[in-house]
This record gives sequence, structure tokens and C-alpha cells, in this order.
Amino acid sequence: MSHSHYRKQYPVDSNSLQDECIRVQKVYDWVTDALTVDQIVHFTPEQLKKIEHAMEDPSRRPLRIVCDVPETGHLIGLHFKEDHCDSGVHCEQVGEKRDVTVPVNGRFTDAQLVDLLFTADIKVSVIDRHGKEVTSLNCNASVFEPFILCYPDGTELFCKVTKVFCKIPSGTVLLNSPCPRSFKLHVTFCVDIQVEAEVKLEVLAKFCSPRENDIEAPELGEQCPEIVFPEQCPDIFPRQNCDCSAEAEASGITPHDATEHGRIGIFADICPNCSLVDSEFSMTFDDTDTSDGLKDVSFKAIDFDQSTLVCEPCHGDGLILKISGSGRTNKDRMLDFNLALVDSPEGDQFQIQLFDRWGKKEFDSGIVDVTEGKIRVEDCVTFQDLKYKKAP
Repeated sequence: MSHSHYRKQYPVDSNSLQDECIRVQKVYDWVTDALTVDQIVHFTPEQLKKIEHAMEDPSRRPLRIVCDVPETGHLIGLHFKEDHCDSGVHCEQVGEKRDVTVPVNGRFTDAQLVDLLFTADIKVSVIDRHGKEVTSLNCNASVFEPFILCYPDGTELFCKVTKVFCKIPSGTVLLNSPCPRSFKLHVTFCVDIQVEAEVKLEVLAKFCSPRENDIEAPELGEQCPEIVFPEQCPDIFPRQNCDCSAEAEASGITPHDATEHGRIGIFADICPNCSLVDSEFSMTFDDTDTSDGLKDVSFKAIDFDQSTLVCEPCHGDGLILKISGSGRTNKDRMLDFNLALVDSPEGDQFQIQLFDRWGKKEFDSGIVDVTEGKIRVEDCVTFQDLKYKKAP
């Protein structure tokens, strides 16, 4: 049986946008971290003799200990042996991944636990003041770390050690005999972990579907399985961007409706680079009314709830940022907090509320007018703010 096929031609301007189905590596999770391990390095008796002999020559003193680390940056697929080239730095998965349930943004979600082993071959050398090598030795540094990832079946785990650096805490200069027989090496691995799967996407960022089997073929008697892509883990990655960001270093006097009266100061950096990662908030309160028995209080946030972040206009051209989370006082008490920051031409303001775990209000600053310092709240451009116009 013969077939005739033709491709429909549509008049499209050469510079127009078109719907395309592309094959790409989709990122399901992406984590970076810095892992540090201490390694004890021992000189052999023969090496000690060489070092002490060099130190007896004043023209070669002082000697220095230097460490050379391997080159990094190669992305390693942990399930492909050919990717483990002899580069001097290695990343290895230990055991199988395990399904776990973990709290994320105030609710429980399914994820996977995987153990990774990072290893680097390091050369330690002793050189004289002219840069000539006196002796050297090779050592191996390893660090083992568990990671909680969005790592569903059908995805692959990739690892990249972006940098390895080492330090000698006791110092690198050798001035006089006797030379120490051993020293501590401080090795840090900068790691980049990615979970990926090959998918087909329809631009803009939409899964595409395969074409229908519209070419006649003999009956095979079996039906091909439906193509299913691994599900995304939206609670883990990618994290939602902030609608606005805020920086504050300000203080003022609590008003009459506050639970306590005194001077309160705050430092806040909420959503730097429009991401809740690395956000900071701390508060200090100097009590001026000691009749109620309350003493000075300091508080530092340790967790921010993304779902509570609100950014709204206020006082005309002003902006208000509100967010909640949890933190710890100077007396090691865990408390929940509400924070509001106002950036307004009519004057900056802020309010802080602290609650115990049962929801009882422990502290309320009231609306504080800033008398010293500044609060700055700025709008962030998110994907929801973008408008796309498709070509006809």
C-alpha cells in the first residue's frame, strides 16, 4: 500500500513567534550547599628530614605549606559510569533513594531522601621562599551528606562540585625547627545538586504532546503505552517568587496601645533578590516601664512562611509588606511572629506581634512611627506580571 504525504505551508513572517515542541532537560529540584570536613595530614619521617634540612638554610626560610585542589565544574550523572572520569573530584550516591514525608511551608509533602558522598584528591606541598618544592604528599578528603530532594521515579540525579578549597587553620608558614609532624586540613566542597528528566515542552513552558499516529501501518495487536512525564514537586521546587522585597534598619517608641512601652529597633532584609531564601529579621526592645516586670527582649527569626507574604499599596504611593514566621528570643523561647513594614511618603512605620505555640499574644509593639533609620519596600516583577502575545 502506498501513501502520499504533504506538509501544510502557512505564511509566517520570518521574525514571528511560532508554537514549537522542543526536547529539553527539565529541572525538578536544584540545591546548592557548602560542605566542610577536617582532615589530619601526617608527614612521614623522610619528609620531616627534608623539611628540617631546608629550614637549616636561612636563604630558604620561611617554608610554606600549600594545598592544590582538583579542577571542578563537570556535571556528573550519578547513574552513568562513563561520567565518572578521573578528574580528582567525585560524587557518588550511597544506597537507594527513600520516600519520606517532610514539612514544607507549613504542610507535609512527599519527597525523597538520598545520601551523597563527595571525594577530592588533594596534593599538599611544602615549598621554600623561592617557590621550590621541598616535599609533597597526596591525601583524600571525603564528606557524606543526606539531601531531601524532589526526586520522583523517571528522573535522574546530577551532581557538580563547583569548587573545592582548603585551608590550614594552624597557619601555613614554617619558621623554625622542629616541624610539626601533623596538621589539620580544612576542606570545603561547594556542591550543586540537580534532579532532571528529559521532557518535551511547547514554548512557552508547556508540556507538548506527541503527534497522532496518522500514518497507516499494519496492526501489531498491541497498544503502545501512554507517554507520561514525571510529576513536578511544586511545594519543593521551584519556589515561588516574592511579590515585593523590604529592607529595614529602624527604631521608634511603642505607642500607648502597645502591650509594652519602650524603644524598639528592627533589622530586616525580606526577600533579597525577590526570593525568600536568605531573608533575615531581628528585633530588640528596651523596656522603659519596669513596673510590669518585663525586661529587655531580643528576637531573631529563623523561619519565614511564604504563604503569609502580602504586599499591598497604602497611604497613596506607599507600600506595606506583611509576613509571618517563627523565631527564638534571647531566652531561647520559640515564638511565632507577625511583621508589617510600611514604606510611605507620609512616614515609615512597622508593627511586630509575638505569639506562643498556643496562639497567646506575648508581645505587640503597636504601630510604631520610625524616628531613626529607614524602611524601604519595593515591588518585584513576577511571572504573573508578564503578558505574552502569541502570533496569529
